[in-house]
Amino acid sequence: MLKNYLKIALRNIKKYKAYSFINIIGLAVGIVCCILISLYVLDELSYDKFNKNYSQIYRVEAEAKIEGRDLNMARTPAPLGATLVNEFPNVIQYARFMPTSNMLIRYKNNVFNETKFFWADSTLFNVFTMPFIEGNPKTALVQPHTVVLTESLAKKYFGNKDPMGKIMNFEDGTPYTVTGVIKDCPANSHFHYDMFASMSSAEFGKSNFWFNNNFYTYIVLRKGASVSSVESKFPALIKKYGGPQLYKATGVPYDDWLKKGNSYKFYLEPITSIHLYSHLENELEPNSDIKYIYIFSIIALFILLIACINFMNLSTARSSTRSKEVGVRKVLGSNKSQLIKQFLAESFLLTIISFFIAVTLAEILLPAFESLAGKQLHTNYLNNWITIPVLLITIIIVGLIAGSYPSFFLSSFQPVKVLKGKVRGNKGNLLRSGLVVFQFAISIVLFVGTFIVYSQLKYIQNTKLGFDKNHILVIQRAWALGTNTKAFKQELIKNPGIISASNTNDLPGKPFSETLFHAENSPASVNKILVFMSADQEFAKTMEISLKAGRYFSKEHPSDSLAAVVNESTVKVLGLKDPIGKRIYFVGRKDPFTIIGVLKDFHYESLHEKIRPLVILPKRGLTAYLPVRLSSNNINSTIAFIKSEWKKFVPGKPFEYYFLDVDLEHLYQSEQKIGEIFTVFSVLAIFIACLGLFGLAAFTAERRTKEIGIRKAVGSSVTGIIFLLSKEFTKWVLIANIIAWPVAYFFMNNWLKDFAYRINMNPWVFLLSGVLTLVIALSTVSIHAVKAAKANPIKSLRYE
Repeated sequence: MLKNYLKIALRNIKKYKAYSFINIIGLAVGIVCCILISLYVLDELSYDKFNKNYSQIYRVEAEAKIEGRDLNMARTPAPLGATLVNEFPNVIQYARFMPTSNMLIRYKNNVFNETKFFWADSTLFNVFTMPFIEGNPKTALVQPHTVVLTESLAKKYFGNKDPMGKIMNFEDGTPYTVTGVIKDCPANSHFHYDMFASMSSAEFGKSNFWFNNNFYTYIVLRKGASVSSVESKFPALIKKYGGPQLYKATGVPYDDWLKKGNSYKFYLEPITSIHLYSHLENELEPNSDIKYIYIFSIIALFILLIACINFMNLSTARSSTRSKEVGVRKVLGSNKSQLIKQFLAESFLLTIISFFIAVTLAEILLPAFESLAGKQLHTNYLNNWITIPVLLITIIIVGLIAGSYPSFFLSSFQPVKVLKGKVRGNKGNLLRSGLVVFQFAISIVLFVGTFIVYSQLKYIQNTKLGFDKNHILVIQRAWALGTNTKAFKQELIKNPGIISASNTNDLPGKPFSETLFHAENSPASVNKILVFMSADQEFAKTMEISLKAGRYFSKEHPSDSLAAVVNESTVKVLGLKDPIGKRIYFVGRKDPFTIIGVLKDFHYESLHEKIRPLVILPKRGLTAYLPVRLSSNNINSTIAFIKSEWKKFVPGKPFEYYFLDVDLEHLYQSEQKIGEIFTVFSVLAIFIACLGLFGLAAFTAERRTKEIGIRKAVGSSVTGIIFLLSKEFTKWVLIANIIAWPVAYFFMNNWLKDFAYRINMNPWVFLLSGVLTLVIALSTVSIHAVKAAKANPIKSLRYE
């Protein structure tokens, strides 16, 4: 029986080639979208699960409210990890590490700047699964001045030679011994590493202060241990160790400090949720967001539904052409269940063909999608035991969704009415209208989403940041210049292609430090958390930041060593009516800083964040960055000049730089990827919907052939007949707009809430999406409408 069903199904596919092609291609494109998005989603959900005991690993995070400032930090104090293991029986292991984004490493004549360098505890390998190729994980980082390298990094320095025992020199000249080689970091890790140096080598790792959050602390809980029971003990721990330190620093007892509305808490974050759920200050790397997983999953589902709707629409539209077939079959003895099986067999056959095409297309398109998504994905159909069952289940579900209604609809025809030609199909028309409306509503929502994402990105790119980000070359690791920094800058500005040069420890787009300040004439206990940075006299000029009041640091004023420049937000937070000349106190320092100038607020952080109060202090000691403002002429030759000067001042150390505007774009890399993916899948959704509309228009024109012939015979124009055939589809798309607009507004308004500075959703975005969808739909329908309108009416009247 099954063989007979398949034989008849194949005959129908051959007989209705155009209809079959539209269904197969529509389903194939829908399934390809599902496969690619599923690969993306599965990869996102797999982060950090390569760790052997991932279900027991947690990152300790801090949450605080200090003088009205809310803090949510991924970093915690130095003594926390060891204290938890010593005092909490359910904490069986801990590890801390601290990243350093620029570490110069020298081996013989090879000098490299490592950007994935970490100081780490010797217990690191007891927490994380980092398979050793050489060395002993238990002892590799126990001794001071030892390092563990990844396999790729070891090959970069030593080639095919054995790296064990080799001596590498750090930037300060200290020798470090290679004691281990581990496998490269998996791509699906929430942080990526190349080198670990022993924490015991660094003095900062021995700090016992409970209010400096500089370390990423991870713990392993005992199996079956309750997270809430561990977290419930944190308040007493903080009071025990942090309370006395707070009293010593501020003179305020810990309990009194809490009564003023302040708070300081620790909590546990499962390691597997960091990548999708954690968006704290000082994250190791920019994380993704679980909402994008939901969005992409819904998009994949909707695109597949659109393809299935096409199948249902075209099947029910063809009811008039297959009604006689159903009638004859019933007269000859076929019952309803046999007819349902026959039509389902056709549905499954088309689905299986579509699936094979989709899998092939997925393999072909995977590299392009990887480039779009910015990550490596793997299909591994045969390597993963669960893949084949999932594909089979998907085929069954898609086949049932696509073929269920047409099967029941067609098999329900009564043979007597069918053979008399009395099948109306009004019910089918109503369903088709609803399904087309649903298709285009989804497509319009995706179009609106695409326009709003790109509008927000354009807003970010064009928003005045309060400084000029263009043509600023930033020299990294400027501390290598040492005491020659001033002389180096003087040589640079002699070049006509260089407008100005500065040196600073902080720049827009990079993490900033915070500490407690209080204004004069306010109690020492009333402190405000303010962001602070240090910069030289040329910083405001180089960055082109405008002054609101007073002046900036100047070489002509030696007293500026105890001066401060603040932004407008600092003036508001500290409640300073006339800030110039006022003094502010840095907690832990007796000498105050006198405010000499107020800068207009500028965006030194992402537009996701509101502008925070900022204090700029005079630059002392070594510097991290040296920003150089270039003229727009002969930039390449100017860069070559800077490089040559660098080699004169610091021979043997690499010249590394970046452009500030390019670096700031990385803050919105996630949104840019989302915009690109939205665009691609919006176009695919419209393509599939229009593919179905193309088929429906063809069947509509075919069904009304005689009517068109009569209308032309009595004088109807070509334009009138095109309008006649198009108005029904126009009505469907207009209704789809009415449904789609509020849905799109709801979702995109929620997305925009992630930005402190955002666009307003103008009505033109919705109108443009609706008009664009209508134009595409009418263009699709018009192909058949024009063809039918221009047909010879004599031939039309002879139709059938």
